Amino acid sequence: MVVRAPKSHEKCLLCGQKNRAGMNLEFKVGLDKSVTTTVDTSALHQGYEGILHGGVITSLLDCAMCHALFSINVEAVTGDMKISFHKEIPAGTTLVVTAKVLNARGPLYKTEAFITADGKKCASAQARFVKRKMVVGVE
Repeated sequence: MVVRAPKSHEKCLLCGQKNRAGMNLEFKVGLDKSVTTTVDTSALHQGYEGILHGGVITSLLDCAMCHALFSINVEAVTGDMKISFHKEIPAGTTLVVTAKVLNARGPLYKTEAFITADGKKCASAQARFVKRKMVVGVE
C-alpha cells in the first residue's frame, strides 16, 4: 500500500507532489508495518565534495518517520530527534529509507528510521513526534 500524505503536505520538499523542486518521494507500507522508499541521490545533494550532505540525510530520516505516522492516520511534527551517522554516503548513491512507529501513545509517538545503501546501514535515527490531527493515510 502507498502512504498518502495529508493535503497539508502537498508542497513538502521531500514528498510533496506539488513541489516542482522537491524529491517527490513515495513511501509504501510493508508487511511489518514499516514504510520504505528508494531515493536516487546526486551531486545536487552533496555537502563536502562527493559526500551526501548531513542535512539531506537528516531530512530523509525525518520524512520517513513522518510517513510511518501517516500510515497509521496520525499527522504529527517532530519534537526531537537523535541521529547517528554510521558512514559517509557518496553523492549519487541509491538509498533505501525505512521507518516505523515504536510507540503510539498520542499525543506523543516514538519512531525510528534508518538508511541503507547496498544493504549496509549508513545512518539511523530515533525521534519523538507530537500529534497535530487525524488524517486519511493509506490508499
